[in-house]
Amino acid sequence: MSSMELGIYQGPQVNQQLNLAPQLLQWLRLLQAPTVELNSLVQTELESNPVLELDGDLPDHEVEAPEVAAPESDFSVDMDAAENISDTNVDARLEALTEIDNEWREDYEHVARTQRQSNPEDQKRHQFIIDSLTTEDSLQEHLLKQLAAYELSEREEAAAEWLIGSLDHRGYLATPVGEIAEVLCETVAFIERVLQRVQLLDPAGIGARTLAECLLLQLDGQSGRHDVARAIVSNYMEWIARGEFDALAEQLGVSREDIDDALDLLRTLNPEPGRTFTQQPVEYVTPDVFISREEDGFRVDLNDENIPHLSINQHCKSLLEKSELSSGDQTYIRRKLRRASFLIQGISQRQDTLRKVSDEILRVQYDFFDKDEGELKPLTMGKVANIIGVHETTVSRALANKYIETPRGLFEMKFFFRAGYRCSDGSAMTPDSVKEMIAGLVDEENETEPLTDLQIADLLKESKGLKLARRTVAKYRDELGIPASKVRVVA
Repeated sequence: MSSMELGIYQGPQVNQQLNLAPQLLQWLRLLQAPTVELNSLVQTELESNPVLELDGDLPDHEVEAPEVAAPESDFSVDMDAAENISDTNVDARLEALTEIDNEWREDYEHVARTQRQSNPEDQKRHQFIIDSLTTEDSLQEHLLKQLAAYELSEREEAAAEWLIGSLDHRGYLATPVGEIAEVLCETVAFIERVLQRVQLLDPAGIGARTLAECLLLQLDGQSGRHDVARAIVSNYMEWIARGEFDALAEQLGVSREDIDDALDLLRTLNPEPGRTFTQQPVEYVTPDVFISREEDGFRVDLNDENIPHLSINQHCKSLLEKSELSSGDQTYIRRKLRRASFLIQGISQRQDTLRKVSDEILRVQYDFFDKDEGELKPLTMGKVANIIGVHETTVSRALANKYIETPRGLFEMKFFFRAGYRCSDGSAMTPDSVKEMIAGLVDEENETEPLTDLQIADLLKESKGLKLARRTVAKYRDELGIPASKVRVVA
């Protein structure tokens, strides 16, 4: 019989763990912040840090040294540890900040001259547009307003409101009627009767449980006889998907023209009537980068206009030279100087990284900006990172939630990064270009013998040296809305 011994043992163990210094975390936050958010962060820091001031617009004035227990801003969490500045190198750091301040001032003044300045009249017009914006009714609100016109009992009204509240974004009743009946302590037959009332509301097709029911409800609301269309929706949708139109006409005992008329009618119906009321509100974005055309090419400008330009308060700097300050006051001022130093340098590095990435986008995608029909070229974040000498994650964060205004419109900066397929001649093609080639092959195919996905892949390999798997061709074909070959066949 063996015994188990308990004891404490000591031995080496190797673990891999990623620790990010507070300085790096704050730098990443500055890098990732869009212009509007960065403006908010700067404003918050300005309110809590007396060492910071706006670009020379604030007059110099005497201020008393604040107490050490001054409140910290949300942005400054861990920021005191961000910059390791000793008491002996504050003056050197201040001189470096002055150089950054002067360089940024020149860039800021140039952008301010080139960008449009809003006058009071423009501001009034903008405010009028904002005040004129209205919020449309939701689907549920739209239906409940109509429900008030019906003479319903309290039971029926309560059930109808429950049904309306159970509709999804498509306008379909996603919850089984039996479950609703159980919750409301009603019979299924009663809930079905109330549902029929709800299905009479506008838009037509609302409250359906299946696509077929949705289309049939819309056909019921139209004048004229639609027997062929109703028969197709009820029993023969798969025949339509397979393209068996002549066989369907023979099955229903009608002409091929009757089938075509029924299909034309079905195309006018809305398979998801609720989506009309679930449109996303318009979102307004502020460009972080501007690419504008000039006589000799294009110019890249950063949107510095919305970022408050910061500098060091000279009075606070001079306070350090006064021997009458207590050690607590000196510690407080030096701590605020460290925070101000990190913020100014962090913004400067952010803008420098953003400019380098933007310059590389312009260089690689020059044809896209220069020609209306210009196409995007393959470009990866890793490639840009190697060129500008940073890590790939730095480029990814620099692009996050940022927009670029170009002669061809406003785009999210990540729009210009596309993985590419290597061709046999050494060139590369983006997925969009490959999709265009697939669409072109389908347009030129023999309608009686349409190309299969495998045949399309073989043709791309023969003509361009592209190596695409059959499933990749099928994926792109689906994204283009092109049916499979067996559906495209024309007898």
